[in-house]
Amino acid sequence: MSWIVLITLIVAVTAFLVWASADVRSGIYLGMLCRTTTHRRVVALTFDDGPDAEETPRVLDVLKRHGVRATFFVVGERIEAHPELLLRMLSEGHTIGNHTSTHTASLPLKRSRTIADEIDRTRTLVTRLTGLRMRLFRPPFGVTNPNVARAVRRTGVVSVGWSIRSLDTMKGDRQRVLERILSHLHPGGVVLLHDRVEGAAELLDRLLVALKAQNYTTATVDELFEIEAYEK
Repeated sequence: MSWIVLITLIVAVTAFLVWASADVRSGIYLGMLCRTTTHRRVVALTFDDGPDAEETPRVLDVLKRHGVRATFFVVGERIEAHPELLLRMLSEGHTIGNHTSTHTASLPLKRSRTIADEIDRTRTLVTRLTGLRMRLFRPPFGVTNPNVARAVRRTGVVSVGWSIRSLDTMKGDRQRVLERILSHLHPGGVVLLHDRVEGAAELLDRLLVALKAQNYTTATVDELFEIEAYEK
């Protein structure tokens, strides 16, 4: 085998492995609920990385004003700082899911036991505060690999991805973010948003108006996929 062929093969394999880990929809390492097949014009709005002391209340206010329920994938350390926001989410009919305890950038690279411990710590905290034992889980940054997959099996959670990525964490005009979401809109989709970023409530308000104009309704993740959000 020539050096050119060998290098090409190495590059191709590396690119495949990066894609398999970074694309939440790949399903190579871990099966994820990213979209469902339906003729109904319905999408699930999901928020990651909260709760945030400033932005989350504004997001909840917008949802309440529009009569919409969403799914929040919460971070354990942020819950400890703002348990009242978690309780508000539940009292207003939203679904909560697990987004690990620390949400550190290096977490997907750690041992499966460490990742599982982070999932368990957040689940235990939420159970102590609410009496609910969460089943839904979203990996930080949507990254999957064999260790994340083993942690999911160890903890028995249900992994949820997305089919519409807003890229709302990037700096820029919120109108461009809205247009990006709407350009990828489809029935049965799961929209990835963040309730910790500046302007989250403004973006959400515009999005809900646009969805209504296109005759779309919204659902929580458990409603969209017809699954249980909490263990019985």
